[in-house]
Amino acid sequence: MHMNSKKEKYINGLTMFLLVGNTANPFFYLSVEMLAASFLVLVVLWYLKDGQKSKLNGYFYAYAILIVSLQFIQSFVYELFPLKTFLGEYLRIAFALLALKTLGDAYIDTFIKFVLLFAAISLVFYVPSIVIKGFAPFMIKNVARITMAPFVPSTDMYLGRESIILFNFNQIELYRNSGFYWEPGSHGGFLIMALFLNLFYRGETLLKKSSILLLVTILTTLSTTTYLALFVLVIFSLKDYLLRRPVISLSLLAVIIAGAFVMYNKLDFLNNKINKQLEYSNKGVPGESRFNSFLADLRILSEHPIIGTGRNIEMKFGKKFYNLGASQVHRNNGIGVLLATYGVFFFALYFYLMWVSFCKILGNRRTAAFGVLMVVLIGFSEDYFFKVFFISLVLYCGLTWVAAGEKSLGAYRKLQLGGKRISNTIA
Repeated sequence: MHMNSKKEKYINGLTMFLLVGNTANPFFYLSVEMLAASFLVLVVLWYLKDGQKSKLNGYFYAYAILIVSLQFIQSFVYELFPLKTFLGEYLRIAFALLALKTLGDAYIDTFIKFVLLFAAISLVFYVPSIVIKGFAPFMIKNVARITMAPFVPSTDMYLGRESIILFNFNQIELYRNSGFYWEPGSHGGFLIMALFLNLFYRGETLLKKSSILLLVTILTTLSTTTYLALFVLVIFSLKDYLLRRPVISLSLLAVIIAGAFVMYNKLDFLNNKINKQLEYSNKGVPGESRFNSFLADLRILSEHPIIGTGRNIEMKFGKKFYNLGASQVHRNNGIGVLLATYGVFFFALYFYLMWVSFCKILGNRRTAAFGVLMVVLIGFSEDYFFKVFFISLVLYCGLTWVAAGEKSLGAYRKLQLGGKRISNTIA
């Protein structure tokens, strides 16, 4: 029993490493070849674990049928059938499903543990990089040069030249902590997700060691979007306390507003970054601003609001896309990318399924809706939504788990996906 438990722990950890790695780590997520290799490893892990049985349900089929239908319509409208793009999309969906099947009801706990572990690892590299002047350059010169992503051209702008896989030094000169992820903003996004689930799935408080570790690491990202999401998350987590004490709440709100004003004026990274975003938004160059990226995708969406533009770059920008500069084709607003890619109906289905998944995870409709809001907030500044971890979160509700020896599924079993934390009713 002990050996089996230990074996499952290692399999779960490696599965989550591959899931998050192929979502946000420069060594993994930049090529479909690495995704395919990781998928083969995942097949072995799934076989070795021999976990709980499951079957696909109507939520999955709704997602799959809509995405395949849109792809065929796009191929007809744009007169292009990008087979590699479509196969890459299906591989990501299969990857997400197989990871869920392997992890089972350990999915959320394993995710939180993973983010906590790599938050601690990030501080191990971040603190020496700030304190010791030559540490980061030494690691980049001697380690990062041999851990660059395979199958990616050396001229690719996204190639992680400063990443040693466990830690990415790409913005350390700006005193920002990218951690395991492609940049500090994506690091912050995963930290926010883990903190949210730590508070509302595990039932931990903001003063627990795990929450404090996440909070401290969030501060090191110096990410404006992450700070905004953290502010909203903290207020929501304290809502019951604040509602019971209106005088304290109003006083605290005044202090927070005053503190935010002081921080905006005194901290260069907040002041300058927001001002630059506003300045870039006036120039209208998509790759220079999250706002411009969003507006550019809305303009593209307006041409085909129902079917979108597709994932293929030639579909989106035309056959002469190679004449466009990198700043014209680059997109860094995940909400805009999701809208433009498959249109408004898929966008609505995507977040509806995410809400259903959060309902199954958390057992509360309002908290689930807040979870979706948090994802929207972090997604406004990062292109997350077609990457495997976020697909797995959306398709969490698309699997129905079958207990050993169970012949039929009752209404309650259909409602949940192994949520031992879920009550019989959803508030």
